[in-house]
Formats: sequence, structure tokens, C-alpha cells
Amino acid sequence: MVRVKKSWNQNERARSPAQMANAIGATIWKLAANVVLNMENENFETATQGQRVDIMEEMVCYLVHFCDRWIYSKASQDQRAEFISCLVKDLARMLEDSRIDVQGEGEYRADFVSKINQRSTDYAGYGFSEAEGGSFAMRCRLGDHVKESMGERDSRWIPDYIVGREAPEIEAALKRSLAGLVVFEA
Repeated sequence: MVRVKKSWNQNERARSPAQMANAIGATIWKLAANVVLNMENENFETATQGQRVDIMEEMVCYLVHFCDRWIYSKASQDQRAEFISCLVKDLARMLEDSRIDVQGEGEYRADFVSKINQRSTDYAGYGFSEAEGGSFAMRCRLGDHVKESMGERDSRWIPDYIVGREAPEIEAALKRSLAGLVVFEA
């Protein structure tokens, strides 16, 4: 399991939604990269760097939606909107940098934001609880999205791997990070 930041160095200071989003964005990016590494270590075939970024993008979309669902009851509508907006902007910047590195110059942020919106609409139809995280069906949908990014060789096994191993682990790690880093003032 990847190590994630779970607390601030100076706990007594209040953090803005943008500061909290920046810390959670770094955690999400780290978790998504670790999923790709784990998949390769399990001998799932990723043929190109672009394919690896595609997988990371799917994981990021899922984890952003997870954050939004987790924060829903803990923040005001304005705080939640500001947090998610800052989070998506930070992650869009990181994704664009990665896409430029592997695919060349281009404007990738708008496509990423569009995908986040599509995936959030998709995942919103599935159950979620703070204690359990994403429902089995929601995790299966993530598995299907990751499967679309993979080659034909492993496509049959990807959803099972994502549902059974990666989704529960990344959700647990992200929950630990959210619980320690995201505290909204009343």
C-alpha cells in the first residue's frame, strides 16, 4: 500500500478549500500512479505511456467522485463546490503535464474536465456510504472504464482485479487522507 499524507504539519491553522484540495490532489495522483504500477507488477499489459495515463485518468475521475460523495455531508454547498473545483483544476494541470510528456503538445484540460463530468454523472447513479465507500456496482463500473483503456489480452480480468483489489485499497487510503486533511469550518 502506498503511503499518503494523513495530517498537516501545523494542525492548529485552518486551511482553505484550495489548500485542502491541493493536498488531496497530490494524494489522488499518487494513488492513481500506484494502481498502474500494481497492475504492471501483476503482469497486466500496458503497451504505451499514453495507455498508462489513460488508466490514471480513469482512477482520478473515480477518486474525485469519491471525494465529492465523502464531502457532501461535511461541508456547505459553497465549500464543497470550491473544494471540488480547486481539486479538478489541480488534477487537470497534472494530467495535462503527463499527456504533454507522452503525447506531445496539446490542450488536454478541457477533455479531462469533460470526462470528470461524464464519470461523475455515471457514478452518481450508484450507491455510496461513508463507512463502506463505493458500492460493488460503482466499483464494477470503474473496472469497466479501466478495461476500456487496456489492451485485449487482459480485458477479461481487469474488472475483477479492480473491484477486488485496487478499488478497496485506494478508497481506504483516500478516506484516511480525507479524514485528516479535509476539515471545514462551520
